[in-house]
Amino acid sequence: MERLGLILAVLAVLCGTSLGGFFKFEECTGKLRIANVGKFEISPDPVNLRKNMSVTMDLNILRDIPEGAMLRTRYYKLKRVFGVNIDIPIPCLLGKFGSCTISLCKYLQMFRQQAEPLFPEGVEYGCPVKAGHYGGENMEIQIPDMGSIARMIVSGRYKTELELVVEGKVVACYKILAEMR
Repeated sequence: MERLGLILAVLAVLCGTSLGGFFKFEECTGKLRIANVGKFEISPDPVNLRKNMSVTMDLNILRDIPEGAMLRTRYYKLKRVFGVNIDIPIPCLLGKFGSCTISLCKYLQMFRQQAEPLFPEGVEYGCPVKAGHYGGENMEIQIPDMGSIARMIVSGRYKTELELVVEGKVVACYKILAEMR
């Protein structure tokens, strides 16, 4: 779950489109937008934790993202208790999983395997992230085998809120709803 959530975070931070099913991707960026998203889709929906997933993303980064950029993530597991919807916050674990604030450069270092396919050929991976076109069609994202008990715990619906902050200003904001089974 942690890895899948982070994969979605990496894709989203750099990326607004809705699909059928539960998945929803919403942009909440204000006037200081640093990127335009033409498309962001996942398949299957819901995500099957026993198989790899496919991601299609069309992202245009309008200006370089500097080394000091911070990624702010908030993750919630969505539960229904006695007919009431409850968002259960997932805390920051090990300084990189869950609801954390971390340098985008450090994030890219820690999750290179998941994020590098988004970078165009000929563009150096890492920080600063250069302006340009990123993404691809039907990129396969490997979902690690986590065993049946972990899969049972991770299964469910999640809400993710992501913000990219440069010099104290939010330059990218995204909200994602996703279901994993």
